[in-house]
Amino acid sequence: MTDPGPPSPASRRRKPAARSGVMAATSLFDPGLDRSVLERMLVALATHRSGAGFARAHLLVWCPDRACFEGRMSWRGPRSSRSLDETVRAAQRAGGEGTDPEATRLLRALQLEPVELDETLRRVWLGGRSARLGSTSRGMMPWAAAAEVGAIALRYGARGFGLLVGEWDDAEGPDRSRALESVREIGNAALAAHAANQELRRAGSRAHALATLARASVSALNLAEAADLVARLASEGTGARGAAFWGMGLRGPELMSCFGPAGTRDRLGRGLHAFASACVREGRAIVVDRAVEAQCLPPEIALQLSAAAIVPLVAYGRTRGALAVYDRVPQHPNDSMTFEVEDQRFLAALADQCALTFAQAESEEARRSTEQARRDLLHYVGRSERLAALGEMSVQLAQEARNPLASIGAFARRVQRSLPENDPNREYLEVVIREAERLERVVTEPLQMTTVEAPRLRVESVNTLLQAALQHLGEQLVRRRIRLLKKLAADLPGQLLDVERIGNVLVNVLAHALDRVTPGGRIRVESRRVQQFVVVEIANDGRTQPGEALSELFVPFQLRGGERADTGLAIARQVVAEHGGEVRVRAEGEWSTVLTLTLPVRGNEDRRHLGSNRRVLRLDRRQRAPIT
Repeated sequence: MTDPGPPSPASRRRKPAARSGVMAATSLFDPGLDRSVLERMLVALATHRSGAGFARAHLLVWCPDRACFEGRMSWRGPRSSRSLDETVRAAQRAGGEGTDPEATRLLRALQLEPVELDETLRRVWLGGRSARLGSTSRGMMPWAAAAEVGAIALRYGARGFGLLVGEWDDAEGPDRSRALESVREIGNAALAAHAANQELRRAGSRAHALATLARASVSALNLAEAADLVARLASEGTGARGAAFWGMGLRGPELMSCFGPAGTRDRLGRGLHAFASACVREGRAIVVDRAVEAQCLPPEIALQLSAAAIVPLVAYGRTRGALAVYDRVPQHPNDSMTFEVEDQRFLAALADQCALTFAQAESEEARRSTEQARRDLLHYVGRSERLAALGEMSVQLAQEARNPLASIGAFARRVQRSLPENDPNREYLEVVIREAERLERVVTEPLQMTTVEAPRLRVESVNTLLQAALQHLGEQLVRRRIRLLKKLAADLPGQLLDVERIGNVLVNVLAHALDRVTPGGRIRVESRRVQQFVVVEIANDGRTQPGEALSELFVPFQLRGGERADTGLAIARQVVAEHGGEVRVRAEGEWSTVLTLTLPVRGNEDRRHLGSNRRVLRLDRRQRAPIT
């Protein structure tokens, strides 16, 4: 084997330059670099003698939304003998206009469509390669006066990034094609690494957004706060200018939350209502890359937007709303304002999790309502048990009090009958008898409410029951000198009634009128038929207390005028309601209280003689079959 010997002086001189190039390439892959900083470092690499050796380089960035190249910056090569590593790091710290501010300002006014490029430069861009342009026609391009021009097509991950066009001062140079290709490979690798880092950051941000929503789904947030959170996370995760969230109402989607600039978010959210309705109606995601061409957006809203995306919120086969984002904010001219596939996937995942969150919130709300209803029911049952025990004790006390009250009334009447007519004590005994009767009625009526008996029905006229009630109270009417105005209709039909209970109702209502009227007052009793109803009115002209509510007459034991009212009217309303009727109270002219009892006739009348006779004569059974 031949000994290679010591390295030559030329190889010893090339090692520091190679080591410096490796260090410079390493700094291009720093994950913390901004894309604008990376651009400056790439054009600095292209203008260094260890790179492509351009005297001046121009960077044109591809704008996908406008489908044209936009001038980005111009850069002059270093005039000093600094190393490549020092030149690249100096570019990292330099300003945004580069080392040739005047040329940069002129270049930024330049916008070129691909058809405006010369043939060689267009082939470089379409082929994604590098090439020396030689002496081709350059028109009015900034590099038109250069002796020779080289071009490098750069890619940002999977998409085109731009063109790096450089000028050489002389027409010939060593290994320029190889230098261009080296810069292209290093630049594309650095841009691909930056694109991968950016995608990792976005993926981390989206994962954080989904985790935030997952934590919120088990927190104490209400639906309104959850809607605000979802709209904010959707905007931040997709890089959108704004977002809107709709929940489902009785008439379709209802706007619940908007996120974005304070001056426009609510107006845009309301304007996107038709967009949300279309999404909910079709049950699928809708992505609009060019808002002005979308049919589902109102024209006045489409003019204010560039792009929009909306997804439905579906959980367990039920659509619960919609989530929309609009106007993706580009961080660089090479970024598109449309929503990419990953943005749409994130939005769909966020919508699915949000739908589950809302379904869980509704279930939790239903559980809390059920739990509250259970607690209320337990409280009601406990209260009912206490009232039942109190009712049983009250019934026992009422039964025990009936006999002493009956004895008091009987002996008072006996003493009254034994006194002469001109004895002043007769008036006092009259008060004792009246109050004893009232107490006996108050004690007896609650027993009627607690007694549940099967109705004993028979056909009877209400007029008959009214006459019986007036006869029962006739002694009191005479004793108190009450003027009775009676007007009973003669055409009242017989009705199927619980005669005993309806009779007690009429007695209670008349007794109530007697209690309210003063001695020498008036009571009016009237009955009539109104269509398919029998109406009974019992009115009195007794004085009413100031501020007294007539509706409180039906409240058992309601305090009235310093005295405790009886339960007769409450029982009357209950019994009449069981017969399908109703009891009303009003004041009318000179009558302070008018109680109206209404009982239905249809289905409750005497049906024995209505229409044709229901008894149909049947033939003898022996005549139904032929006699053989």
